[in-house]
Amino acid sequence: MNGSKSEPAAWSRSRWWTAVVIAFVVQVLLAAALSDFRPILPRVPEARASLQLVADPPPDSAIGALMSLDDPTLFALPGVRGFSGAAWLRPVPLDYRPTNWSEPAHWLTQNVEQLGSAFAELIRTNPAPHRAFGAKPAPRRTGVAVPPVRLPGKSLFRIEGELAGRELIAPLEVPSFPHTDILANTVVQLVVNRSGFVFSPPVALTGSGSKAADQRAVELAASVRFKPVPAGDAGPLMWGKLVVQWHTLEMPATNRPAAEPPP
Repeated sequence: MNGSKSEPAAWSRSRWWTAVVIAFVVQVLLAAALSDFRPILPRVPEARASLQLVADPPPDSAIGALMSLDDPTLFALPGVRGFSGAAWLRPVPLDYRPTNWSEPAHWLTQNVEQLGSAFAELIRTNPAPHRAFGAKPAPRRTGVAVPPVRLPGKSLFRIEGELAGRELIAPLEVPSFPHTDILANTVVQLVVNRSGFVFSPPVALTGSGSKAADQRAVELAASVRFKPVPAGDAGPLMWGKLVVQWHTLEMPATNRPAAEPPP
């Protein structure tokens, strides 16, 4: 006998809205109950980032292991940081501690009686022949070649000071001076104007040993004539010195030798 199946009654529109409102209210209540209404505070970082330069980190440290990952020879070559590092032989360094030991002092022994015995034996076995003072050879003479001194054949002159570079109009002829001895140089002071004439009488600053020679040098200095110079090239007066280097001549003999007495 076939019984008729009971079909569930369909919910009405009001029932569906009631179930939806009840579920929404339950969710709002659960969200309100489980929410934390305390103010949100910023979290303080537990650790700050730091930068460290490591030249050779220890093999067992974390940074050493991190750096070994970038090594291109990590698997190609054996090393302490590689996969076979744990199997390597790691010798323990020797703990060498030297002891403070010093040897006692040993003084060297010396026989004073034997000092000089070797030299005495040398003198005894190698006697030197006795030589008199006259038997000694004479010292060798060495000849020293002295070059001859070239003396000037005539008297010379030179101009020093500001007038050294000024040109003369006519050459100055200094004659040789007769004297019994060698004469020193005569130094005469000169003051010349722009026209080339001697402005003031020359003065002998240094004598030669002969008044006549010094007077002759002063006369020569007074007759000197220089070339004129423009006004802008030099001052109104130029100072200088005339140095005369005398060449002496032998004095003629004035006294004849005494006549021999008659026999």
